Amino acid sequence: MNGIESPAVIGAGLMGKAIAKHQAEHGYQVLLIEIDPGQRETARRELKEFNVTVSSAYPELETRDFIIEAVFEDLNLKKEVLRKASSVARNETIIATNTSSLQVKDMIDEIANPSRFLGVHYNNPADFNPIVEIIETKYTDKALASRTEKWIASTGKHTVRCADTPCFVLNRQSLPFINEAARCLDIATAGQIDFVAKKKVGVALGPFEVMNMVGLNVIKAASRNLEVLGRGYASSRHLQEMNDDNWEIEEVKQVDKEITMLITRRLRGAMIFSGKDIIDRKLCNRNDLDMICKSALGYEKSSPEWLEILEPSVIKKLVDQFITSQ
Repeated sequence: MNGIESPAVIGAGLMGKAIAKHQAEHGYQVLLIEIDPGQRETARRELKEFNVTVSSAYPELETRDFIIEAVFEDLNLKKEVLRKASSVARNETIIATNTSSLQVKDMIDEIANPSRFLGVHYNNPADFNPIVEIIETKYTDKALASRTEKWIASTGKHTVRCADTPCFVLNRQSLPFINEAARCLDIATAGQIDFVAKKKVGVALGPFEVMNMVGLNVIKAASRNLEVLGRGYASSRHLQEMNDDNWEIEEVKQVDKEITMLITRRLRGAMIFSGKDIIDRKLCNRNDLDMICKSALGYEKSSPEWLEILEPSVIKKLVDQFITSQ
């Protein structure tokens, strides 16, 4: 088997539908498995113009050569789904998890023949965001991982090899920034923080816009999972206590100068902290992190660039201020 010809996705939530859509747009007939009747019907309606078959029947996975789960970010749920998929899939079928914050190694026990299992993390929105993270375990067959990576690249994605650590690289870079934005609610409104982030920090979308787009439940779960990393990776109380589906982001045309400076320093510190940590721990190479920051996260300047531009004393001050704010 050289290429991948018959992909399947498990989970018809926001991410699963987008992955299925992306694969169908690149010429594949995609099977999308969803057990919830309401989500199944929504997926059929939204994907009716694409070559996607929506079903609840796991046995249909037997004919597929690539299966990726994209259910909610809950370890027990993902284990259950992977166990069911593995029980019906052919022995040579590639099985992947799209987890954004859990470790791939924690799901290995559910897979018969773990050499065909790996992490393939599409980033939100999956049909638009150009970055896909590839995560091997110690059991993953190297040739299989390379074949998967080549296939994903053939569908127009940029692949990045990442170590199997919580939140991999992209979310490890972005979540401290997002949580620090939420902590800034102590001094400003969501609209003011987004305004400063876009105008002064240099991001394409404000952090509250990003949270509303991705989904607060997804951001909350990933942020809690990231806390195992300790210092610098605390989740915001404001975020975790938010009960509404979306942040209310008011239109802002100007922000007080002193507040602007405070927000800018805190967000820049968060951006630099995680970038430095990723590079220091060699979780990916410098150029891949630069691409993630610019292509996936919409940063005008990447964290590696800021680390190269700023004096070490300035970097230390910004990072220390960020950690103190937690």
